[in-house]
Amino acid sequence: MQLMSWTVARLGSRFSLHLEPYKRRVLHSALGRFFDQPLDLMVGLVQPDGTERVLPFTKHGQTLYNPEQFERMNSITYRGYCEHYRLRFEFNIHSVFYPRDESLCTMPVIYLEMRLSEAPEIRWIERKGPTPEKVKLFIRLQRPETEITVSPGDGEDSAGAQIDLSYQSQLYPSVARRPAEYGAPPSLDRQLFARERIVSLNPDAQVHEAGDGLTLELPVTATGSGIKWRLVWAAHCGDPILEVGAGEQRHDARFKYVRELPDIDSVVRTAIDSRDDRLGHSRRFEKLFDQAPLRMAQRHLLHQSFQSFLGNTFWCDIQDKDDSPLGEWFCDMEGASLYQSTLDVEYNVSLLYLTLWPKLLAMQLEQWPLYELPHEESDGGVLRHDLGQVMQLTGPAFAHDMEVEENCNYLLMLQAYCHWTGKKAIAERHVDLIKRLGRYLIWTDRDGSGFPSEGIANTLADASPASQFSRKQTYLAVKRLVGIQAAGDLLRHLGESEAAANCERIVETDAPKIEQAAWLGDHYAVCVDPSTTGLTDANTGEPLPYDELAGWDAYSIYAGNGLLLPSMTAQPCPLNASRLLTDLANARRDTLGPYGCGHSSYEKDNIWISQNLWRDHLGRYLGLEAMPMAQRYWDLQVMSNTNELSLGFVDTYIGNNLSFTPRGAVSVGYLLSHPRLVIDRLAAGGQRISVDPDRQFAQRWPLLPLADWKAGKIPVCVVDDDGNVTIEGEIDPVIIHGQESEQTDVIG
Repeated sequence: MQLMSWTVARLGSRFSLHLEPYKRRVLHSALGRFFDQPLDLMVGLVQPDGTERVLPFTKHGQTLYNPEQFERMNSITYRGYCEHYRLRFEFNIHSVFYPRDESLCTMPVIYLEMRLSEAPEIRWIERKGPTPEKVKLFIRLQRPETEITVSPGDGEDSAGAQIDLSYQSQLYPSVARRPAEYGAPPSLDRQLFARERIVSLNPDAQVHEAGDGLTLELPVTATGSGIKWRLVWAAHCGDPILEVGAGEQRHDARFKYVRELPDIDSVVRTAIDSRDDRLGHSRRFEKLFDQAPLRMAQRHLLHQSFQSFLGNTFWCDIQDKDDSPLGEWFCDMEGASLYQSTLDVEYNVSLLYLTLWPKLLAMQLEQWPLYELPHEESDGGVLRHDLGQVMQLTGPAFAHDMEVEENCNYLLMLQAYCHWTGKKAIAERHVDLIKRLGRYLIWTDRDGSGFPSEGIANTLADASPASQFSRKQTYLAVKRLVGIQAAGDLLRHLGESEAAANCERIVETDAPKIEQAAWLGDHYAVCVDPSTTGLTDANTGEPLPYDELAGWDAYSIYAGNGLLLPSMTAQPCPLNASRLLTDLANARRDTLGPYGCGHSSYEKDNIWISQNLWRDHLGRYLGLEAMPMAQRYWDLQVMSNTNELSLGFVDTYIGNNLSFTPRGAVSVGYLLSHPRLVIDRLAAGGQRISVDPDRQFAQRWPLLPLADWKAGKIPVCVVDDDGNVTIEGEIDPVIIHGQESEQTDVIG
């Protein structure tokens, strides 16, 4: 694949590399993106004529011929050639990940490997000499305001020579959205101390003659040979990172890894001792995705968005004033906007948590209630947009609330978590919260129309007024409906029959009202109240200077947004299924642009890739014929990460800058929606799990949510050449829909 900017990151420990070949550098820090500095990374070889050939991450040396990259879920390999001596150089960067293995995933370590092999003829380019038997490789570093020392190694923590880095890092990033004259908040106006070490596991590596790196002479071997230069790149920061908690109950939090790895020496020892085992687990995880029948654009999206998600995460231990542990804190920063654990972002990311690691969602489900805002008029409550910004999680930072949307996001995620895992403990602890959120949602319909007219600003901050904050939006009406349905379902499972019945009555009476008012014959309207009388801009607070909202009757991709999680957990759909399919298909056609579908047919260029993916997954669950959209989404990523642009996973086109965002993790839904995996572990009569894949071609879908990761057992949904479906390695009983042997009705 062509070169483009790429992130390699760790879960919860922030250590990351953002590789920028077009800028000839790597953005690098133990604290991750937005706290990083430009690193000049000289990695390459010395040709027989003495010329240093490098990968394009440095302004020194001559770039290797035809540099390219090949990425997987946890790793990326760079390849380049010495064209005149028929040499192929490969550099692999691997960030180990294996679901539910906390020590493996949070260890702040990246593994490196270099390898040489003989290349065939390269594009008719004339040789200057024979291919040598041995070649000297090197890795050298330059980084501003960093003390870098190189030594032969002490024989205890390393198998060979090493490079040590130490530096201070500002706790408050310069890109934070805060007026410059205000500076950083006092609690964040400080420097953190970080150390790193790159260690050669090949004992014959030497200190480079200039003292700025390491060198190793390596034989030129056949392609695929196991002879490699193996290195460990470790990082450590033991200072408090986050300030968390509401009101007076604020505490510092340190990276979770510090508990087991108190210093850089312990990180290095653990990384070396566990290398083979952890790399083995990580590569087996990668192979599961390699074997899934995905299109290449879908694979690229998965690989890129997964690393973008990892690079936004914090997994910390909360400590009291005496540094005694008080519990754990997991949060996910919203990329360039720097908001922490944004509810509507995590609503999209929830597909990743449910697929691989539900505990990460569970921790956040316990945190959002800390910032609930009471609502006296409804005797209810409202959950806020976020938990804070940057490293200060002491209260919401966004300019305004999104009451209906965020209440629904929480209830839908909580319902999905409970049914997906069969665990009700979080819901039991927050039963009163569920009631309050439900009461508020019921109250927002002020005229009995079935549509909310209060609390109606939503997350689509770059959308037209009709899509973003109009009264009586269809998107929010449907989401409110299934949010109330989720509250009723949870309350029913918690033995709160009266409160549950009240929610159920609202759903039953409001669903036909929405259908009647919003259906326009071939699609659902964006909103059913186009008047601007009394309506103010959610961002400015100013009244709108026109009488009618343009685009109120447009085609929109959001009408069914609230229905995906319920579809995955076998919950009843309150709307007309035929109309939903018609709306999805027609809206996809009329909103389509070069990079995907816009918010509506009125604003085709306002594109959010994550919302397109969410819509695609919903369409699959509802039975809509798949359309190859992923290439359009991937084209936006390539365009946004080549030449002068370097935006990581970017969700939006030119009119917005949702860059380095974790939202793209919703792409993991391909592995759920294609086999149409439905899980309900709270179903009446016992858990019910089903699949219903298309049968037009042979395929193998790993059912990752059903895996026993500790035992290494992962069930696979297999479709053979004749269209027959079996579950290979079945752990839980799985119903296969659409086969003669099926013993039960379709779920959901």
